[in-house]
Formats: sequence, C-alpha cells, structure tokens
Amino acid sequence: MESLALVVGIIFLVAMTAGPLALGISFIPTGKYLPLLAKRILVAIFSVAASMTGALIVVSSVAIGIRLLGLVGLSCASFAVYRAYQAPKITEIEE
Repeated sequence: MESLALVVGIIFLVAMTAGPLALGISFIPTGKYLPLLAKRILVAIFSVAASMTGALIVVSSVAIGIRLLGLVGLSCASFAVYRAYQAPKITEIEE
C-alpha cells in the first residue's frame, strides 16, 4: 500500500509542477538559436509529462478537485507549447 501511495503522489506532483514549470520556461526571453532550441526542448519535455499525467487525472474517476488539478496542469502545458513554438514577432527597426 505504501508503494501505491508513492506512485499516486508522484503522479500528482508531476501534474502540479510540470505544467506551470513549462509555462514559466516559455516566458524566458531568448534571442539566439541555441538558447531558443534549449528552451523549446525543455518546454516539450515538461509539457509532455504534464499533458500525460493531467489527461490521466482528468479522465479517471476521482473527485472534482483532483480533476481540476489535472486540468490546470494540462492547460498550462498546452499554453506553454503555444508560447514556445509560436513564430517570433518581427519588430521594425527605427531609423
């Protein structure tokens, strides 16, 4: 029973932290190619983990509060992917 509680705790921990962490990483400004690539890879890793665990929690038969926790992780992960992989905005050079 202790191992089951540990697995459930790890699943909830990943769902609670991976989505907001991916979203936080997506707000880091990058200008060059390698930092941008590293940021996108980190966002992808954390977003996949948050999406998988969040979707698992949302579709399972648990209390509504736990489902909302999974939904928050899932929505943070999807918004982080949107922010990290959107086309960079081109600013005009002032003369």
